[in-house]
Amino acid sequence: MTRFDNLAKDWILKLLSLGFALFLWFFVVGEEKAELTISVPVEIVNVPSGLVIANYIPRAVDVRVYGPRSMVRSLDSTQRISKVINLHDARAGTITVPMTPDSFSLPGGVRAIRIQPARIEVVLENLVRKAIMVSPNLIGKVARDYEVLEAAVDPPRVDVSGPESEIRSLEKLDTLPVDINGASNTVVREIGLDLEGLHLRPQKHDTVRVTVRVAPVTGRKSITKVPVQLEANATGVSWWPKSVKVTVEGPMPRLRKLKASDITVVIAAQKLKAGKNSVKPEFEIPDGFRILRVRPEKIKVSVPKAVSEVD
Repeated sequence: MTRFDNLAKDWILKLLSLGFALFLWFFVVGEEKAELTISVPVEIVNVPSGLVIANYIPRAVDVRVYGPRSMVRSLDSTQRISKVINLHDARAGTITVPMTPDSFSLPGGVRAIRIQPARIEVVLENLVRKAIMVSPNLIGKVARDYEVLEAAVDPPRVDVSGPESEIRSLEKLDTLPVDINGASNTVVREIGLDLEGLHLRPQKHDTVRVTVRVAPVTGRKSITKVPVQLEANATGVSWWPKSVKVTVEGPMPRLRKLKASDITVVIAAQKLKAGKNSVKPEFEIPDGFRILRVRPEKIKVSVPKAVSEVD
């Protein structure tokens, strides 16, 4: 191949390249323009050892871009753009990172015309560790006639790390809400810590076990017209009154259902002497209840002489 042939070949390649470049230029310049707001994720890397971020950092910045419609649309659908903030050489204090059009790698022909926020501040503080008491956050009401006896957390303290300004003033951490609404038995939940608004990180325990002891409320109830009975048939024995008023103490759910027929009031007439007697009756009541008061306390019993002699 001659030198002339080589020159001709080079000129053909150059002409093709020039034609392709002109095509792209006309494509970019001549295509209809568009504007679009895209959300660009913010990524922070290389936080120095012994330091921690102590303020809120937005997860993304809103960037208004302008350029050829096809390229602008591709930014929102196919191309992934992010803003990386490298803290490799940072020290404790406040670092201001400006958000400028040069902060983002955009394709040719597309430019950023507005960025919100215009800057990001990163506050770095010394990293501190501390054992913090955990308090259970109970929501809702237990069932009627029940009460919370105790709410225990295991472990009662957790080790957390975070910014010195937060750790030093922190006395306790709440758990996430534990719903006890309608509970009538002990509630046990494995639940996380409420770290919203804080820049803390648990060291060992991400969750704690909350045990809420729920038991019936102890109440009192007065039951009238409780029949007074004889322990055995005794001819001619009379007594007054025929019924008494009994005040009982016990668990409210069962106490509400307790009736006069559930209580037995008995007089052992055969053990009495002939004549008029004033005696305290004996009682039988279901387990779990306690008799506090009886009105009247004593029953008047009249025992004929014949009954006494048989005894």
